[in-house]
Amino acid sequence: MTTRNSILLILKQTPGIEFNALLTKISSNYGNINSARAALSRAVKDLNARGLVQKQGKKIFPTDKGLSLLGTEMKSKLILRLNELLKPRNALGNIDSIVPLLSTLIERSKEDRDLLKAARGNTAFYLADVQDLKNGLDERAKHLSYLSTVLVQHLDSLQQLNFTDSHELEWNADSKKAVSSILSQSVSTDILVECLNQEFLQKIKSQFSTAKVEGKSIFLSQEECIALLDQAAENTSLASNPINLYAGSLKVQVNYPSIFVTGPFKQLQKITEGTP
Repeated sequence: MTTRNSILLILKQTPGIEFNALLTKISSNYGNINSARAALSRAVKDLNARGLVQKQGKKIFPTDKGLSLLGTEMKSKLILRLNELLKPRNALGNIDSIVPLLSTLIERSKEDRDLLKAARGNTAFYLADVQDLKNGLDERAKHLSYLSTVLVQHLDSLQQLNFTDSHELEWNADSKKAVSSILSQSVSTDILVECLNQEFLQKIKSQFSTAKVEGKSIFLSQEECIALLDQAAENTSLASNPINLYAGSLKVQVNYPSIFVTGPFKQLQKITEGTP
């Protein structure tokens, strides 16, 4: 939409708006406020000279002529846009835009006889094109329904083949029990814990001073890992505090208030069954 039409549209929505308020609304379209002020000043003078707006003190109002021109151009843009989107070769790809635009055209045509007349005489598409679009959409819907059915079957097969899954747990007592159960799967007495936030890692080092540390990782017992979850919940002021716990083939990703458990589907299903 041109600057002229943008200003007229704002005036239509906010008649009597003052220059500075109008400047605020359009300033984001310019590099700086001075450029916006100069452009708006020129535009308002031009619109006033053409009888499209009128000034009353500091307030600016659209004239009937200005509103009429805006309406005509917006009608033209609506029809032109529909003509463009309903081209046979790519119409189905534009369905998300076409449906609301047709809704707008129909509703406005019921209230505006001029728009109805313009639409009847200037649309480049036929009702048969809209019917073809609907038929194409029906075919796509059938195809998507078929794919959905096949995907359900594939999902079941992937689960039976024990592919990797991920499950999100709510932060509560049940999730802590689930994590404790996961950690018990580890054959090692020490759990590898990866603290990606350096500040939080330093706090953990201080609390578990006897634990073995390697870079960003620290080895903790199962009991210490559960205590670590409480520490993570108390350190929400940190911008991002992700922690990864590794127990055999299972991985627990903690970033309060989220817990994600990743591992083989069948093993994960047993552990997370019944948790929220």
